[in-house]
Amino acid sequence: MKGFRKRGVCVLATGALGLSGIVLAAEPASAAVVGCGDVITTSISLSQDVGPCTGNGIVIGASGITVNLNGKSIIGRNTTNMTANEQVGVFMQGKRNVTIINGTVRNFDAGVAIVKGSKNQLRKLTVRDNVNHSSLTGAINKCTFGDGVVVKGSEENLITQNTAHRNGPFSGITLINGSDNNIVSGNEVFDQNIQNRLPGDNPDGTPRNGPCGPFSATATGVGRLNQDIGIRVEGPGSDNNQVLSNSVHDNQLDGITIHGYVCIQPTPPGVTGGTPNTGNLIQGNDVRRNGFANVANREFQDGIAILSQGPLGTVTCSSNNNRIIGNVSNANARDGISVAATGDNAIPSANEVSQNTVNDNGRNGIFVRGPFTVCPPGQRNATPPDFCNVPREPRNGANENRLVSNKGMGNGNNVLAPALGYDGFDGNPACDKNFWAQNIFGTVNQACVAANFGTGTELGPVP
Repeated sequence: MKGFRKRGVCVLATGALGLSGIVLAAEPASAAVVGCGDVITTSISLSQDVGPCTGNGIVIGASGITVNLNGKSIIGRNTTNMTANEQVGVFMQGKRNVTIINGTVRNFDAGVAIVKGSKNQLRKLTVRDNVNHSSLTGAINKCTFGDGVVVKGSEENLITQNTAHRNGPFSGITLINGSDNNIVSGNEVFDQNIQNRLPGDNPDGTPRNGPCGPFSATATGVGRLNQDIGIRVEGPGSDNNQVLSNSVHDNQLDGITIHGYVCIQPTPPGVTGGTPNTGNLIQGNDVRRNGFANVANREFQDGIAILSQGPLGTVTCSSNNNRIIGNVSNANARDGISVAATGDNAIPSANEVSQNTVNDNGRNGIFVRGPFTVCPPGQRNATPPDFCNVPREPRNGANENRLVSNKGMGNGNNVLAPALGYDGFDGNPACDKNFWAQNIFGTVNQACVAANFGTGTELGPVP
């Protein structure tokens, strides 16, 4: 289970800067000298680098324009920002049909941010070293940002042929807060490796976790240390997005994730209720070597994961009716593909996992979680079946999923944290209402995983 993050929407004050009317993207881009914080209202082609900037890089002030970075860079100074104000390399809010192409955006709290916009395109950009400055300087802020590219409450945007690396502490590319019908395709997303860690250590030598990504029922306090995901689809209600043909590798936490979300009221103070993420498609991606965030503490994560969320006392919706099709997810630290348990609700998971290849992952090739319990912080045992020292909260297993025509061999090879692993695993008794068919596995944990013309030697339950 991963922590959830409560991130607000940044609204930049642009009225005083005199935004002009809409300029159509068909207008030829003129060569332009642009300065830090400039509001762009016409199509341009950069003639030189922008920055280093002490605030935002550029702000998109009109719809229908093209900003060609022309191989140049927009550069921030988030290593020197000691304020609570976050900085974005390219910021657009409420804009449509804007194209940003061909250049580098680096050293901001977020490289590119699209907020409540639609039908925009990001192409052939390199977004790197965009890090929430709290993690670099210790300046405390709300952690709205911490990504290479972040899309919030926006629809029908295209993010394609970009490179995202060394961003954090959140993700290389993020779709969040009701972002629907976006396409993330043909990108290389790798080495998101920034810890949510303030400078210096605690007196006992442990890390000083930063404020980004609260991991508590009240959305307060410090965040989880390791949160670096390659491509993240997070709710509430981020639906019908497509994550296609990306190369996602060597990120500290998961490669590609679809998050569950707190969904049923009443919820604790400070936690926003929402809806599950549905209808998303993850297809044709090459996902490798993700999840080695915390080797010292033997904490490993997955290649592709549908996650449950919500600490003790909250109720989570499962992410349902999503499809994971035709991906290669190999050599990740824990599971190649992980389908999470649901929250305490009657909504079936009903996800499809088909035609994937999952080889040589540290624990399982494909993992479907069974019923489990949530414990208060610090009260989790290492010995099943009683995982909690104190009263615990039961949650359902993942059910009504279809897992068809997948192939997996050589999983369960994590020598750093030896544990029995399987090529195919279902934690529900007799697989409950999950349908497994025509999967080619070397090992399975129970016979139903190899049913319906599948293969797999049954190894039995985890000892």
